Amino acid sequence: MKLPEQLQQAIESEIEIAGLKELAEAREELTGRYRRLSGGKRQFMTTDLERQSYIATRLPATYAAVYSALQAVKERTPGLQIKRLLDLGTGPGTAMWAACECFPEIESITLVEKDQALAAIGQRLARHSAHPAMQKANWQIADLENLPSLQTHDLVILSYSIGELVPASMLPLIEQCWQSAEQALVVIEPGTPAGFERIRLIRRQLIEMGSHLVAPCPHQSACPMSHSDWCHFAARVERSSFHRRLKGAVLSYEDEKFSYVAGTKECFPLPAARILRHPQQHSGHVQLTLCTESGVRQPTISKRTPDAYKQARKAEWGEVWEEKSQTEGKKDEGVSLNC
Repeated sequence: MKLPEQLQQAIESEIEIAGLKELAEAREELTGRYRRLSGGKRQFMTTDLERQSYIATRLPATYAAVYSALQAVKERTPGLQIKRLLDLGTGPGTAMWAACECFPEIESITLVEKDQALAAIGQRLARHSAHPAMQKANWQIADLENLPSLQTHDLVILSYSIGELVPASMLPLIEQCWQSAEQALVVIEPGTPAGFERIRLIRRQLIEMGSHLVAPCPHQSACPMSHSDWCHFAARVERSSFHRRLKGAVLSYEDEKFSYVAGTKECFPLPAARILRHPQQHSGHVQLTLCTESGVRQPTISKRTPDAYKQARKAEWGEVWEEKSQTEGKKDEGVSLNC
């Protein structure tokens, strides 16, 4: 995918006064700090140059991850109307841009960020958008570990923000977010073992609070992933020429791995399964890794089931799998309800 043209122009306008060498050095410092610090409360960006390097190099990838997660939610929730958005730990407003692409009907937006300088950059980026809600968004400076009471919003998003908090504050924050979510709560984390473990805990809490999972999980049962594995997906975003130079990259794109969970107040039909890995294509058959209510399965789809084989040949990692005849001689019951 490409960044929205208005967002790309906004980023270029924001970083045009900074030199490539200085931004590259700031990026290296920021990356090193992220890798050195783990657990507990962390402050990653300390200078404006680091914040500019972040929006130039990391914002595109996180945008792709959030957009992909929200699109998956939209596909599973026909008729869902999102008018009010709350984005917690918004950074420079990345999730807001993705949400307005997925749900153009959004009318009001509230964003909460503790880094005032980063929020100021986000406000400048938003001025480049033609979306009315982004132009008049309500930016609030607050720490997610000490939030005041939250007003209700149709959609609440926590994107790449849970991992920066003290672990003990995570579940109380999720409870607060769920109470303020009129229709849906979406939590997105890096697609790492640690990121997924946070998502796994949040998933269990959402179920206990009465949430109806809509993505990526195709069921409400216990997560079937073993502790030696983790559920994650990938979103591909095109790199601008400046992005490639800044990262010293050769490829014209980059893949962002992410884990996420989405719960709704309303019950929606669930698919039979979701594809957890790249489909393995062989001569005459395709092997899938699927998350199902009965656990992780690895069916082999052969030419002897032509319709399923044709679908499997086109299937991609992260998509739902709804073919009723998934394996030879075995029928699936199709969609189910998560309520």
